[in-house]
Amino acid sequence: MRRRLVRPTAVAALGVLALASGTACTTSTATPAPTRGTTASTTPTAAPTTAVAPLVVGAVFDHTTLDPTRQFDRSGAMLTHALYETLTTLDPDDPTKVVPGMAEYTLSPEGRWLTLRLRKGLVFSDGTPVTTDDVLFTLQRARGLSGPAGSILGTVSAVKVDDRTFTLSSPGSNFALPAILANPAFGILNATAVKAHGGTIGPGDEASSYLSQHSAGSGPYVIKSVSGTSEVRLAANPMWSGPTPAFPEIVVRNLDARRQLAAIGSGSADLVLDLSPSQADAATGRPQRSAVTVTTMRSSSLVYLALGRDKALNPWTADPDFTEAVRRGLDREALGRAAAPGSMPAAGLIPAGIVGALEDLAPSPAPTDGTDGTGTPTPTTSTTSVTPAPSSSGTTATPDGILTTGADGIPTPVVTLPVVPQRDLAAARAALRRSGYKGQPIPLSYAADLPIQGIPTSALAVAVRAQLAQVGIKVQLNPAPAAQAVAAYRNGRTAFSLWSWNPDYPDPENYLAFAPGELVGSRAGWARGTDTLVDDLTEAARSSVGDNRAGAYAAWQLAMNQRSPFVPLLQPSTRFASGERVKVLPGNPVWTVDLARLG
Repeated sequence: MRRRLVRPTAVAALGVLALASGTACTTSTATPAPTRGTTASTTPTAAPTTAVAPLVVGAVFDHTTLDPTRQFDRSGAMLTHALYETLTTLDPDDPTKVVPGMAEYTLSPEGRWLTLRLRKGLVFSDGTPVTTDDVLFTLQRARGLSGPAGSILGTVSAVKVDDRTFTLSSPGSNFALPAILANPAFGILNATAVKAHGGTIGPGDEASSYLSQHSAGSGPYVIKSVSGTSEVRLAANPMWSGPTPAFPEIVVRNLDARRQLAAIGSGSADLVLDLSPSQADAATGRPQRSAVTVTTMRSSSLVYLALGRDKALNPWTADPDFTEAVRRGLDREALGRAAAPGSMPAAGLIPAGIVGALEDLAPSPAPTDGTDGTGTPTPTTSTTSVTPAPSSSGTTATPDGILTTGADGIPTPVVTLPVVPQRDLAAARAALRRSGYKGQPIPLSYAADLPIQGIPTSALAVAVRAQLAQVGIKVQLNPAPAAQAVAAYRNGRTAFSLWSWNPDYPDPENYLAFAPGELVGSRAGWARGTDTLVDDLTEAARSSVGDNRAGAYAAWQLAMNQRSPFVPLLQPSTRFASGERVKVLPGNPVWTVDLARLG
């Protein structure tokens, strides 16, 4: 029985200059990853096909399709990453870095033009060559479907140069574009095959059912079979010329956490992805058929509360004073201890490890009696000072939301950042009184059967209810099956809900989805134009360049912490339990595990 801790080096400790530093200042060609046909030192050598039994992975399925463009879920991203290649990808040793995938790329200094050239010899699993036409069809289809992928791609346009070269352009600076293209939702499709099965550009597309049973990509695996919502079986792609996967066949089974624990203990699963902290302890703490290793790493997930601004749904959650009562009435550290051991209290919407995270901008103060015994201070006592980027109106947000303008409209104050917002029951109760709330039940919606990094969502909901009861808010738990809860939330029909956000790409721009009028902001009924300060800070962050990005995104988060309908709670850890067959376990913040690099 073994336990290992992956220290926060790559995924967990992304530096402030991480993603932007390589592309934001000068025109440059990114350093390529190991080319196909060669084996990187970290990739295991496969045993003969006949000698390797299928690897069995247990996971909670939250995807409803294996159409890469339509899926935007944790299990879907893991599976489609194995089936489809993307134009760029994330460095397996440091997922903060974008490296070439199917194409070499050059980003212009102002971030508006991305020129890409496909590598030679790329073929789909049916043997047909990959061309620029396939790329353009994939990107145009993503925009035409008007789903999350199209929303993230936005107004990016593509122009073909030749069969291997094309350019992508954005109306303004788009330094996140290389990272965006690494998301499995932009896996490049075999245009001929997809069109033959109902694929098109626009709402008339009917290829999803085909793509949920058959792969049309160039990745290391192809779909061998799909058994409803219970199992997906992958087989090695015979046309793949890259590093040979260690396991020629992988079976991914839809198992809840209880069955995952039983499966890893009995040896019927080789890897499980959704154990709670207590289940992970149980996996290594009792006799079983073979040794079990629990690997713990800090995730890039954010757990948050959303309070809808639509008064027709609930007049209380729509009241900013009520939101303030919720925000000030929560003790994030106690919440983690009670419901999610090993979680890190969230200081803002951007998790630690991504450019602009408030935690990463805070220096460690001198050791005090409040240290953890190793000289590391407790997170809630650390503070730092950052001069945030000004908004277009020349104003700056301070932690209490007051706007300060210096002489001639130039912002002058230095903002002191609390690493984690502190609980203040007196202030919370005062805000609740201002709202006029009189004890009415407030339903808290969440997906009952969809754990967050292995943590039962119900445990978090119960802990939130208990803390808010001390403020005087009567929370009524309102669990629902994942499909029902997700659909209601995405359609803006929930007034008070508990969710997590996994990064679509490891860049702070991804979190602007929480801004007014953006993808998540709209779900909360928060329209653009209702808060001009936040609108200005959003645009300042979006257009920030290089070293200025960290400060711009910090200022945006400070304003969001005080004025938005979202309350950041926790950044949980990820726990994977693996059997003796798994020696290499490549985690990733976007696609969870790289199935082709398991060894």
